[in-house]
Amino acid sequence: MSGRSRGGERGQDIGRGGQGRGRMGGRGLGPGGECRCPQCGYTMPHQAGVPCYQQTCPKCGSTMTRP
Repeated sequence: MSGRSRGGERGQDIGRGGQGRGRMGGRGLGPGGECRCPQCGYTMPHQAGVPCYQQTCPKCGSTMTRP
């Protein structure tokens, strides 16, 4: 099986981990976008390298999410 993947042809197993997934099984939505509070609806720009779930809403204190 020199140079071939289990799928038969070279390159067939690209994306085997799932499409649109980032590292560690995340959704990999990229650096842009916004974070939203599920409680009060407050939105703020997403900061690259800082997941929304690690930020708290400045209005009500809930954990932010990525819509």
